[in-house]
Amino acid sequence: MAGPRRNTARRADGGLAAIDVLGVAALVVLGVVLRFVTTSPLWLDEALSVNIASLPLGEIGDALRQDGHPPLYYWLLHGWMSVFGESDVAVRALSGVAGLLALPLAWEAGRRRAGKAGGLCVLGLTAITPWCVRYATEARMYALVLTLVFAAWLLADDLLGRRDRIRWVALAVVTGGAVLSHYWVLHLGIAAVGLLALRWWRGGEEERAGSIRVASALAVGSLAFVPWLPAFFDQLSSTGTPWASAGRPTGALVELMAGIGGGTKYPEATLYGVAFLVLVAAGITVVARGAWELSVDLRSVDGVRREVVVAVVALSVGLVAGQLGDAVFVARYAAAFLPLLLIAAGVGLSRMPAPSVRRTVAVGLVALAAVGLGGNVIEARTMGEEFAGAITAGAGPGDVVAICPDQLGPATLRSLPDDVDVVGLPALDRPDRIDWRDYAERNQAADPAVAVQHLLDRAEGSSVWFVINTHYRTYEGYCEAVQSGLQAARPTSGIAVPDRGGEVFEGGTLIRFLPG
Repeated sequence: MAGPRRNTARRADGGLAAIDVLGVAALVVLGVVLRFVTTSPLWLDEALSVNIASLPLGEIGDALRQDGHPPLYYWLLHGWMSVFGESDVAVRALSGVAGLLALPLAWEAGRRRAGKAGGLCVLGLTAITPWCVRYATEARMYALVLTLVFAAWLLADDLLGRRDRIRWVALAVVTGGAVLSHYWVLHLGIAAVGLLALRWWRGGEEERAGSIRVASALAVGSLAFVPWLPAFFDQLSSTGTPWASAGRPTGALVELMAGIGGGTKYPEATLYGVAFLVLVAAGITVVARGAWELSVDLRSVDGVRREVVVAVVALSVGLVAGQLGDAVFVARYAAAFLPLLLIAAGVGLSRMPAPSVRRTVAVGLVALAAVGLGGNVIEARTMGEEFAGAITAGAGPGDVVAICPDQLGPATLRSLPDDVDVVGLPALDRPDRIDWRDYAERNQAADPAVAVQHLLDRAEGSSVWFVINTHYRTYEGYCEAVQSGLQAARPTSGIAVPDRGGEVFEGGTLIRFLPG
């Protein structure tokens, strides 16, 4: 967390013009609209969120022991759905609203560090950065985390400079909400407390008092996590990320850059991420020396240095924890520290020496972002709705739907009638939720012959509809073996829905095995 250095932050107000204000206003309007627009059905994680949040409030905590997340978002979604329903649009709107709340906070953060120009730059980046838009259209907790971290930063910034009981209480409440929303916030907390300790050690009386105020608010707010500790330790020992293993730190950096820009599918997304991180670097190393001249100070200039340090340390702590627990980093986890990078990138953009240079860079960023933003609107995240449509249109009495792996089940079930008999493999139960506890061990110990016989007995005299994707980790060879067993028993089969390959994030193939 950074201190109140408004007197040392570069003021860039003089470079503003009506075109700058109107341009950012247009981006904000676009960003607001796009936070509520996507044509994709809910994919696995979103469907799981809805299924867990649909449980009675008192059962959500126990269900999350199988899932690997803290409970706040699910409690909020439970209440939200009780008012607005469970349609795709309704459940995603909670994240859309959270994404909207981040925008004024982004403006204020940028204004504090680089004047009105900085406020406009941070606001514009937050409005149209594809990561921010994507997770405002997803029924998950990441937009909520982004907004809570922005709020915590602003409150901490105030408390470092002065005593304020209301802000102290507010920071404690926001901290409690954040740690109960996603575990990567704990990594951010470690980084923030480390920086506060360094500030206390090196600072004078005023700096020490400010550091204690912020650290005490963070500590009290974190007490909200204590009742959740038994579930957390249970998850820590048996869930993790069995769907992927920890990679090298360089891979995490590439994932982060592509995710910021809209996903690994688009070269433009990675370029946006590269440009974004260049602006972050500019925020801590660049000073304008004239209308067309920049000076680079590799010792780093004041302004957003501490924000970048906290973000980098939080990412590093998370990656080390991932290596120890064989847990992968994916770009959505950046919600815990991305606000700090957005602030730094916006300040870097505001430091471009001439307004025309800043506008040129901004136009280039918008052009790169347009690819990821457009993809988020039009591209499907799952084929579950397609599978369900084909099954509903062709299924007869007694037909059985088998889904391998079961991770394709929640999205498919959302579009299937409740009376369709659906079996998730290898657990052989209805795959409305996924039990991630010891997931890899259970999958690798499963016998495909048992699944084949179970399906044949269950669908005696009726068709077996088989949803399959052979590229899921911990299922190596299992789904193919089940398919081969069904094919041997029922040679008459046909592909009802072909796999669309890399076009869909969560794809697969639907095969119908007719009774012999």
